[in-house]
Amino acid sequence: MTSSFWRQTGGIWPIGMPTSLTWYDIGAILHIMHAAHIRTVLEIGVEHGGLASVLLAHVRTIGGVYRGIDITLDGLHPSIPPGAIDQRDAWDAATVAEMGRWLAESMAPCLIICDGGDKPKELHLYAPLLRPGDVLIGHDYHNEYGEYGDAEIATMPASVEQVRADWLDDTLLCMFVRKSQ
Repeated sequence: MTSSFWRQTGGIWPIGMPTSLTWYDIGAILHIMHAAHIRTVLEIGVEHGGLASVLLAHVRTIGGVYRGIDITLDGLHPSIPPGAIDQRDAWDAATVAEMGRWLAESMAPCLIICDGGDKPKELHLYAPLLRPGDVLIGHDYHNEYGEYGDAEIATMPASVEQVRADWLDDTLLCMFVRKSQ
């Protein structure tokens, strides 16, 4: 049985900033980054910057790059470095195209984290940007608020496949990779 303490959403402060993720979510993301040798991270939906602070520390340590985007920066913690987060509409076609160009020019493989206002929409918009070796994850999958589940991701582009793993079962994450050709 999973402890409610470990699945508590929004009550953890890694590196001193609030996050809406659970400890299991953060551990799984760091595991994915290690196992997939992630060098570039794009985070969609940053809110206060709790996960951003963890990701920034990680990529700084490994010599990688990070970019976050959010529709508003009003709630962003002041310790997030200027320029790390762009105020953008993640659903705008011009933003998706710009992020695609940025990812194509950045070190591979990349991790795209969808945690904005409509995760299924973000997963569908950003899935076509995946290259072989890249990873796409969505947060709040099967969460206590019933945000989205299997029905909403059943229509993902044919170019990607969902990764299922026992260590993801205790998280609020869904994970996709580009199908091998």
